[in-house]
Amino acid sequence: MPEYRVYVIGEDGHISLRLDLVCANDDAAKERAKELADDRVLELWQFDREIETFKPDPIKNEQVARWLKGELRPPK
Repeated sequence: MPEYRVYVIGEDGHISLRLDLVCANDDAAKERAKELADDRVLELWQFDREIETFKPDPIKNEQVARWLKGELRPPK
């Protein structure tokens, strides 16, 4: 099975963490990386080939922040 690397990019633009993945193919690796993205910038690579960059959804993050501050109520 192919090996992939997920790089977590810090606020300074540098790699802050590397995660190793073994997935069946690029699509499976993308799905796994997407699950890890949350509120971080991630880059998915296979050796020297960049597959995709995942960036946080600013609207989702703003809604979560407002909900945590009590400005929004979770859906019923």
